[in-house]
Amino acid sequence: MSLSNAYMLGESPVARWLIENSPINIAFYQAWAWQGVDGQSLTYPRATELSPAAVRNDCGEVIEQLPTVSQAAFNLYDFIAHYSICSIDLDRVQYPTQLDAAMFAIAKRQILYAYAEHIVSPTIGLPAACDSDRNVDMGLSSLTLDCLDDAYSRVTAGTGRPTLIMSSTKGLRTYRSLCRAAGIPQERSPWTWYYPAKGSSGPGSVDSFNGTPWLVNDFINKDGHDGEYIFFMVTGDDGGQGPTRGVTGITPRQQVGRMFNKRTVQGIFAPDGGGGQPAMLPGVDVWVSTPAGYAVGSQGALSIIRNFTPVSDCSVG
Repeated sequence: MSLSNAYMLGESPVARWLIENSPINIAFYQAWAWQGVDGQSLTYPRATELSPAAVRNDCGEVIEQLPTVSQAAFNLYDFIAHYSICSIDLDRVQYPTQLDAAMFAIAKRQILYAYAEHIVSPTIGLPAACDSDRNVDMGLSSLTLDCLDDAYSRVTAGTGRPTLIMSSTKGLRTYRSLCRAAGIPQERSPWTWYYPAKGSSGPGSVDSFNGTPWLVNDFINKDGHDGEYIFFMVTGDDGGQGPTRGVTGITPRQQVGRMFNKRTVQGIFAPDGGGGQPAMLPGVDVWVSTPAGYAVGSQGALSIIRNFTPVSDCSVG
C-alpha cells in the first residue's frame, strides 16, 4: 500500500474502513448453501432415469431394470487475494492494525466476487454442469412468461420446484417488465434484509416467481454480451438417498464456518543480481485465500434460461 493511501486510512478525522464506492450486487449469497468435503474434489455417482417397478397379480416374470451409473466430479479451486503494507506506513501511521483490517475486509470482498463470477462461468461454472434437457435457449429472442415457467418446471429435484432463482439485475428487471406489460402484480415473498440504519436484520420482501425467491448475482453476463441467463435451482444437499441432492458450494470440511484463510509474512525484495529489480523496503505481505467450488448433485436440481434479450438500460450521465 502506498504511503498516501495509508494516511487516508489512518488519520483520525477519516471514517473507519475503506468504503467500496461501486459495490457489485451479490445478494444470492443469502440463499447459497455450503457443504464440507474431504479431499480435492467431490464426486457424485448418478443413476439415469429410473423405470417404474413392475406391477403383477400373478407369479409372472419380473425383468431386472438396472439404471446406468455415471460419475460427476466437482473440483475445488483456490480464490486468492494479496496485499502488502510497506514498513514506512507501519512506522508512520498511528494505528497500523486499522490498515490491515481495512485491507483484509477488501480482500474478503474480492474473494466473494471471484467466487460469484466462477459459479456462473459458461465454461467451468453452472452453465457447463447443466443437463442439456434443462437448458432453455431463447436464441436472443425476448423473454416470455411461458418460457420462464417452462424453465422453472424443468427443476424436478427436491419437492419438484426450485428454492432459488438467480439472475443479473438486468435479468430481474426484464422479469419485472414482463409483469407490468401483462398487467399482473409483481410477485414478492417474505425475506430478511440487513438495515444499515438499524445495524441489524429485519423483515422485508424480495422478488419471487411461483413463490421462489429471486436474488441477484451481477457477475452473470457482466461483460454485457447479447444473451442473458436466469438460473433455477434447488440449493442444498441433505445427503439422502433420494432426489434431494441439490446445488451447493463446496469447501474443505475444516473450512466450514471459517471461510477465509489469512497468512502474513515479513517480506523484503532484494536485488535479483542482474540489475533488474532494485532493493525495496521491508514490509508485511498478506495472502487471503478460500478453497471453494460448487457441486450439482441431481441434474434435476438445475435449469437455465439462456440467450434471451433483456430490457434496455436508460441513459445515464
